[in-house]
Order: sequence, then C-alpha cells, then structure tokens
Amino acid sequence: MVDAMTYITEYRKSAMPLPGFRQKYQDREKYMTYCRECPNYGTVWSCPPLSFEVEEYLSGFAWVNILCAKIILSDRTIAEADTPEKIKSVGWEMLLAVKLGMEEKLRHLEKALPGSVSLSSGSCNLCSACSRKDGKPCRQPDKMRYSLDAFGFDLSAITKDMFAIDILWCKDRLPDYFTLIHGILTKDEMPADLWDSLGLKFAEVHNEAV
Repeated sequence: MVDAMTYITEYRKSAMPLPGFRQKYQDREKYMTYCRECPNYGTVWSCPPLSFEVEEYLSGFAWVNILCAKIILSDRTIAEADTPEKIKSVGWEMLLAVKLGMEEKLRHLEKALPGSVSLSSGSCNLCSACSRKDGKPCRQPDKMRYSLDAFGFDLSAITKDMFAIDILWCKDRLPDYFTLIHGILTKDEMPADLWDSLGLKFAEVHNEAV
C-alpha cells in the first residue's frame, strides 16, 4: 500500500497563449495514430474519438494554463517493487492518487474562472468501467474531463520545454519519478494569484516555451 513515505510530489505551473501552444505542441494526425492503438480508444469518454469538433471546441479559449506534477519515488519504494506485478500496482496507485487530486483542484479552479474548462492526463478513472463501452452516456459528466492527449498534444515536448523535465517510463523497475500534465483552458489570461487557491507549493520554473 502506498503511504506518505513512498513519494513526494513537486508541482510546477506555466501558461501560454493557446494559438502558440497549439502551433508548437499539437499534432492530431500523429497522436491519433497512437490513440487508435490504445484499448481506451472509443471505449472511454475522455479519450478519442471525441464527440465534438476539436477546432470549434478550442476556438472558445485564448489561454492554456499548465499544471505539472513530478512524483519523486523514494529509493526504498523502487527497491521493494521487485516484481512486474509490484511495479505495476505501486506505480498505478501513486499516479492515480495524485491525478485524482489534481483533477479535483482544477475543477475547483474552474469556479473562479467563468467559461474555463480543465484538462486531465490520460484516460478518465472516475468509474471502474466506463459506460461508453455499453453505448451509454457518461455517468459523471460534471466531473469527467478530457485529456490533453485526446487533443493531440505532445506531452513529452510540453514537459521538456515548459518544465525542463524528461518523462520517464516503467521498464524493468519503477522510474525515479513519474510526471503528470494537466491544464485549464481560459478565455483570458489567468491572474497569477489564482494558482495560490489550489493550496500547492510550486517549484521554480525556467520557462523556455513562451
């Protein structure tokens, strides 16, 4: 079971006008090819194919504000996850705990930013099995948020350029850290002090993307 001694989470933030962000990081044709190979394609509501026109959806926003979480694992955690089963279960438990917390905080932030909408990382995990598999509407549309991946954004490049972090993956061991990228789309530039309402301590960022 994952506890507070298993990992620490560092948060970083950045923002960029959406047109420039899309020009630099969006390649729908390339990333939809990857999405089609994923079992969540067409079976999870947060994932492609999306039920709306992406161009029309994004045209309603002027800014993207990115929240990055770097989940740093303890040496003991890495050493004790010594089987493929442990690597998968421990890694997933950590990621899910941080991800759900980020989603909740950004949904809260939406209330302070009329017309805004947050974006998550990866597929939605609110339900044990998505109703889309059965051809039914989302059970929690008030909480479900689409992923940045679903719009064809290059998360590796975003993480590298905006936060100077390379994404690491599980192979034969847990990585030294995991990375999650979430965002919130806004109609206007977001006041910097609104980040403080999330109750997070942010690490300093040297932003190369803007």
